[in-house]
Amino acid sequence: MDPAPGELDDFSDLSFRICQPQDNPSAADLKCVQSPQIDYEQIKKWYQCCLTDKCGPSPSPPSEELMLEDFRLIDVQRWCIVKCEPPHRYIALSYVWGGSETLRNMQRIRQSLEVEGALLDRIHQLPRTIKDAMSLIKKLGERYLWVDSLCIVQDDKNHKRIQIAAMNKIYSSAALTIVVASGDNANSGLPGMSAGGRTFRQHFEQVQSVYLTNSTPSFERAVNDSVWNSRAWTLQERIMSQRILFVAKDRCFFACKHRQHVLIESITDDPENGLYNENVVNVFEDSSANMIPSSQTVNIVSYRRVVESYTSRHLTFESDILNAFRGIETLFRPLFRSDFVFGLPRSELDSQLLWQPAGPCTRRRDPVTGIPMFPSWSWAGWVGKITCNVEENLSRIEWVEGEDEERFSGKDFRYPKGANKDVHKRLSYRMQWRGGIENHAPYYKENSDKDKYFFHPTAPEEERILGPNMKAGTNHLVFEAETEPENVNAFDIGLDHFWTMAIYKQRCTEEKHIVCPLPLRDTEKYIAGYVMVPGEITAQLSHDGDYQIVMISRTKTFEQETRGEGNPDLLDDSEDVTLEKSYFPDRPAVKISKVGDCDPRRFDLTKPWCLYNIMLVEWKHGVAYRLGVGKVHIDAWAQARPQKKIIVLG
Repeated sequence: MDPAPGELDDFSDLSFRICQPQDNPSAADLKCVQSPQIDYEQIKKWYQCCLTDKCGPSPSPPSEELMLEDFRLIDVQRWCIVKCEPPHRYIALSYVWGGSETLRNMQRIRQSLEVEGALLDRIHQLPRTIKDAMSLIKKLGERYLWVDSLCIVQDDKNHKRIQIAAMNKIYSSAALTIVVASGDNANSGLPGMSAGGRTFRQHFEQVQSVYLTNSTPSFERAVNDSVWNSRAWTLQERIMSQRILFVAKDRCFFACKHRQHVLIESITDDPENGLYNENVVNVFEDSSANMIPSSQTVNIVSYRRVVESYTSRHLTFESDILNAFRGIETLFRPLFRSDFVFGLPRSELDSQLLWQPAGPCTRRRDPVTGIPMFPSWSWAGWVGKITCNVEENLSRIEWVEGEDEERFSGKDFRYPKGANKDVHKRLSYRMQWRGGIENHAPYYKENSDKDKYFFHPTAPEEERILGPNMKAGTNHLVFEAETEPENVNAFDIGLDHFWTMAIYKQRCTEEKHIVCPLPLRDTEKYIAGYVMVPGEITAQLSHDGDYQIVMISRTKTFEQETRGEGNPDLLDDSEDVTLEKSYFPDRPAVKISKVGDCDPRRFDLTKPWCLYNIMLVEWKHGVAYRLGVGKVHIDAWAQARPQKKIIVLG
């Protein structure tokens, strides 16, 4: 069979598979994937097999708690919106809205959409994707469909807030999530729902005794490289769903949390079910880049993996950066035993203030006013992929709470009430935990529950003081920390870049600034550390700006394996630093071939815990705004004669 003209013009997705049919059948006996329509019977077989617990337990039906929040569904038999009464089973839809003008549930038409036949009367206003999804669930034998644009009243702020907060329940309670992994807007439809909807044709040829066929697009290309998978909202929908039917451009994929691989329409005809188990990473696997592990993983490592994926995705409305993360926060809450504040776990704020850009990064601003939409200390305040801090560090800040400015350490907020201030209670609580190091990240697990791993020992929320808290009426964090002395240039922030790091780590050049490692030079011009600043900010730095370096925590070099002797929590910085300047002329200077934190000819990098994590801020009207973070040698910091200062971080 010769391909039609133009069918193989796109060589970027062209690959071949060798077929070895049994008993040397003729080419006509091979089954080709070239149906213009979805094989509904096969899809239904996948779904029913999983639904009847043949591959694992089904998710619980929607709970009373969920229903009490005015939860609504589309009744595809009655063509209207209905209030869900448990135990209704339903299917959820995950798709890309795009810029399509589509029917949305609004307060002025809310009641009219609840009249039987209302959606049929407005069928020309319904986007094609929703109409196709309604048809598909009928073929699956189901009645109820959840679609965000119609089941959430879009201009009712309270209703929208409640539903967004319950997103984890909505998707995790759905019997199935239909993912539209093709197209870029709500009118793209589901390929294969109508004749001619699929454009791929599979061809085969016999070369001597071997049959060759052009392969259908892989799961990686069809789903993971899709527009759908690039959207911020869809990450939590993928993470929380129990079962997913991915409707891609040329074939469907089915995944559930009980299977090791996705099920795929394929040229290979399995006599049992006509399926092919393609050897791809399980989309629900704990080690997958998108997933929140169910056990045996450090909470902060899982958080970093998810946040890195999330911040690399796109939003139509920048103001949705936190809304689209609410469901993920809900899943992380029991893993941290903490709520979240602007996307950061409250219990780990002292370490998570140290996130860094992993590429181009700009302030997230209101498109009309140009005013920053979120605080500078949160990754939500910036547009661009970021990476969270998972390195072991010892906090050196004290949070300032309330009108009486009471001081609290991070441990005061993580340990049971009063335990950290009483040596016996502190030791008693600490004995309930065991710790270790994995991939440079510390982890702790309770003796009573060895299935959950924490960045730091953390008591349940009801047993501890909840904090840190923002200053009343603001999004400002308040803490006391060491800073450079006022009106003293202890460090020269070089705008010429720390080129060894710029070239080999950040790929920053003189022509294109991405994330700029700016060197911190002491009074003798030795490099004492660095600060990573987004290129946009670097271009705006000026000599008359009110900049200051704030010390956040103590840490090690990345290459340093030893944690020193004794308990690092008991380290006394004043005993470890050297106030007299030291020189090591025989040690090699910082070379182009090796990235270092500072100049080894001047600073001893063999000391345990020889670095401080720092933050560069700019003061405006009494509020400090984050510009970047970095590291400085502890001796260089001590020799600069730092002073304590109250930081109001906005």
